[in-house]
Amino acid sequence: LFANFNAFRSELQSRGIRDSESLCAKLLEDTGVAILPGNVFGRPEEELSARLAYVDFDGSKALAASEKIPAGRQLDIDFLKENCPKMVEAAERICDWMG
Repeated sequence: LFANFNAFRSELQSRGIRDSESLCAKLLEDTGVAILPGNVFGRPEEELSARLAYVDFDGSKALAASEKIPAGRQLDIDFLKENCPKMVEAAERICDWMG
């Protein structure tokens, strides 16, 4: 997932965040959540963007659990909490940090 935080530039600047590098460093320092700055993927230095990698879960377990859900039914938050708890926690930490 490639997230863009430019809509929050004013609020982030008040915290000393001016670019994607400082965004990612401050997020890691404050929350323990690691994301990669957009500039390492060719985005402009001043852009407040980052790549979020959803890899800290057991893919085999999640896939097996998803196969038990009827076709056409979306996976809900309970499924994510059960099978990808660290991903849910990281997203919640980012949301809380953003205010």
